[in-house]
Amino acid sequence: MAELLLFEDWIDFHLIGVNSSFDTSTQFIFHLNSTNATHFTRIKDLDIWLDDYTYFFETYEWIDESNKLDYHIIKNTPNQSDSEKNEVDLSNLFKESILLVPNYKDCNYIVKVAGWEDDIHNLQLPFVENEFIKMIKKIDVDLISTADRLVF
Repeated sequence: MAELLLFEDWIDFHLIGVNSSFDTSTQFIFHLNSTNATHFTRIKDLDIWLDDYTYFFETYEWIDESNKLDYHIIKNTPNQSDSEKNEVDLSNLFKESILLVPNYKDCNYIVKVAGWEDDIHNLQLPFVENEFIKMIKKIDVDLISTADRLVF
């Protein structure tokens, strides 16, 4: 008999919301790498199919070899959708903007941490709040209905 995979089995990561004064991801990552011992690099966009459109979220990765942790920083708002590449759709004109993690509208970046086995509250991040990181929130993944979007 086949064994069923439960949703909780797929979620093997923790999430952190970050509010930065930089809306541009390249500026945020540049300052993050310049002021901390991080080495985030741009990888392929996270693409999400939603409401008959594909949305593209900027994604950065850093594998912290010394602590055996994988970090991904994903912009909470998409750069564009495939609808923007085609013709103008007036039905979307007043549509609420799409967020990767809608519960955290005040966070313009989502940090996905894989490899941490302990409670998220015990995780020491490689960066702290400062002049360009205005807020850091540790997110309870169980309370996020869209956590499956971050399974990659």
